[in-house]
Amino acid sequence: MKKIITLSFAGALSLMLIGCGIDGQKKEPTVKDETPVVSENATSAQGEAKSSGAAKTEQNNDTSNQEDMLRRMDELNYAEFELEVEYAGDIEYEVELEKKSIGTVKAKIEDSLNHVEKNGTEAFDELYPLVQKLNISQQMDKEEVITEVLKTFNLPTDYTKFDLEITFNDGTKIEFEDKNK
Repeated sequence: MKKIITLSFAGALSLMLIGCGIDGQKKEPTVKDETPVVSENATSAQGEAKSSGAAKTEQNNDTSNQEDMLRRMDELNYAEFELEVEYAGDIEYEVELEKKSIGTVKAKIEDSLNHVEKNGTEAFDELYPLVQKLNISQQMDKEEVITEVLKTFNLPTDYTKFDLEITFNDGTKIEFEDKNK
């Protein structure tokens, strides 16, 4: 048993000497040798701090974006704009722009004509200028509204179903619906 322990000790000592160099030269530390060792817990805490910081930045951006979207929504005549246009072959163009009572803005685009799906700020940035161009009033007839919307949104006129719901800032709601066969 003593022989095994002695041999193991000698083997370990040999490996240490080889690793350190046995030619008698003193090994000078290099930058690589002086790299601090960071424990796994410290690394994890740093990662969480970075993630938390990124989440806070993203949250601040979302808040800033919401404030900007709310401000811009106040410039429109509409508090809510929902458009759904259906075409043959189960193709749809659906958009929604809504100022919520909780102080947020909902924006979405589902466009199977162009294979586009967007939500949030990205959808808002695309929809807002289009909705802003519209000059729809409660006194307009259905044909005028449909023509203006299709032209503004650059949509084909061969729809099978057209449905537009608008809620004006004063709370008045109107709906324009049309079906082509």
